Amino acid sequence: MEAITKPIHEMTSAELIELGKQKAAEEKKKQEQRKQAHLKDKENFLNEVLERYNDAQAILTTLKSETISHAENFNNLKYELEGKPTKEAKSFELKNDKIKIIVESQDRFDFNDEAIVHINAIKDIFREKFENRNKGFYNLLESILIKNAKGEYDVKILTKARKQVRELGDDKLIEEFDKLNDCLIVVGSTKYVRVYTLDEKNKWKDVSLNFSSL
Repeated sequence: MEAITKPIHEMTSAELIELGKQKAAEEKKKQEQRKQAHLKDKENFLNEVLERYNDAQAILTTLKSETISHAENFNNLKYELEGKPTKEAKSFELKNDKIKIIVESQDRFDFNDEAIVHINAIKDIFREKFENRNKGFYNLLESILIKNAKGEYDVKILTKARKQVRELGDDKLIEEFDKLNDCLIVVGSTKYVRVYTLDEKNKWKDVSLNFSSL
């Protein structure tokens, strides 16, 4: 319908109603355009952030790889120059008066298929000792032994729990945790590199690439 253009005071009741409908339709159209613009801007923003993060991740991955590779070469060379074989170690450092680099290798652990036997035995001991006395405490203890989101038992938590169990002095628990510890196997290793700089207080300060410290 053609837009009403005559002055409001000259409009009939029907024309006023129609004018109201036209105004509402125009507002609805503008609102929809704003929503579409918002969605488009959000989409562009998300894509741009993802692209930049991917770029940053690629840069950091290359930086880590090249830093470790060159650091290992320098570490090997310092032994070679002295006519000695490179000393095998989990970590080493390179430094001068103001900069220090530490390269560290950490083993990754998992449990073999026998571990579930001892995990279930530990659960049974916890249930026998604590379920009837303190349901909340029992649930907390049991949760330590539950698989995580990846469907794996948490090696670090169970290893830490083993130390605490020794303080309890329960021979059955100690025995099962010791057997569980024997089920640990090395499934790989991961190398890490940290860079430090000497600050104005003559202390080594970590040059962190962690977002939480930026």
